[in-house]
Amino acid sequence: MTRTGESDDLALVRAQAEAAAWMALLHSPERNSAIESGLRRWIAANPLHAAAWEAATDVWNETESLPRRIPRSPKSRLSNTPWKPLLAAATVLVVIASAILTKHSLSSGLTTAVGEQRTLNLEDGTRVELNTDTRLLVSYDRSARTVILKSGEAYFQVAREGRPFIVIAGERKIVALGTAFTVRSDEPSEGGVTVTLIEGRVAVSPVSTDAANPPGSTVTVLNPGQRLRTRPHTRPTVEPTSIDRATGWMRGQLIFDHTPLREAAAEFSRYNKVKIRVASPEAAQIPIGGIFRIGDSKSFARAVAASYDLKVTRQGDELVLEPTQSESHPAGEPSSSNP
Repeated sequence: MTRTGESDDLALVRAQAEAAAWMALLHSPERNSAIESGLRRWIAANPLHAAAWEAATDVWNETESLPRRIPRSPKSRLSNTPWKPLLAAATVLVVIASAILTKHSLSSGLTTAVGEQRTLNLEDGTRVELNTDTRLLVSYDRSARTVILKSGEAYFQVAREGRPFIVIAGERKIVALGTAFTVRSDEPSEGGVTVTLIEGRVAVSPVSTDAANPPGSTVTVLNPGQRLRTRPHTRPTVEPTSIDRATGWMRGQLIFDHTPLREAAAEFSRYNKVKIRVASPEAAQIPIGGIFRIGDSKSFARAVAASYDLKVTRQGDELVLEPTQSESHPAGEPSSSNP
C-alpha cells in the first residue's frame, strides 16, 4: 500500500526497488518456500507491486548474460563464509535495480481535482480523458504500456502498436490493443471497478493469480457496449450498457434512466465539494431520468424536489433532500430552504 503522505512517483520507485530485492532473493541460494510465499503475498498486496514485478522480470530476462555472482578471489576472506550468498544476492539486486532505473522512465503522475477534467495524449499517441477527482500513473517500457488508475475514472483511446496497453485498477487488469474504453475505480474502501468497452475488444482479469484461479481461468473478454462491474467478495458481472450514458461525462452531462435517486445524488456529489444527501429511504428509491449538466447540483436538487414533493435544504456542506412533511433538522446543523 502507498504510505501516508508518499507521492505516487515515490511509491512506484519504492515498489521497483522492492521488486528488485525480491528478484534477488528468488535467484539466490537462500531461496525457500517462505520466500516464495512472501513474494506472492507482496505481489497481491498492491497493483503497483504487480506492475513492478512484471518490469523486474523483464529486466531479469534481458540481463541473463550479465554476471550474477561475485568473482572468487583467493585473497578474499569472505569467499568461504556464510556471507557469500548474501553478497551474491546483493550483486543481483544492484544489477536489476540499475537496469530498472535505466530502462524505465519515472512514471508520470496525472491528477484532477474535484470537478476538474483533463484531456491529454500519452507518448505513444494514446488519448486519455480524466474525469473528476482522478489519480493516474503512467509507466511505459519496451515491452508494455502500463497505466495504473489509483482512483477516479478515465477514458482511453488506445493508439495501435505492437506493445500491449495495460490498465491496472483495483484488483483488475485490463489488456487492450487499439481500442477505446472507460475504467472507473472506486475508493479503496469500496473496492469496485467498472470497465465499459466503447469499441474494439479488451480482456479483463484479476491482477494476481493463484492455484484456485490459474492464469486464463478468470479472463473476461468484452465486446462493444458491454460493461463489467466488480465488487468485493462477489463475482464480476457483465451486462449491456448505453455508450452515451457511459461517456456522457466527457460532454459535461450526467444521463440517468430509471436511476435510483440515491445513486443519481452520489454521481452529482463526485463533481462537487457540496454533496447531495437523500435523507429519506423512500425518496432514495425514486427513479430519476433525464440529462443533467455536470456541476449544477443546486439545479438538480431543486428540480427533483419540485417534481417529487420533496424539499431541499442546505446543511453545512450538504444539500439535503427529504419529504416536505418532515420539518426536523439535525441538532446544531444550520439549514436554509434556499440552498
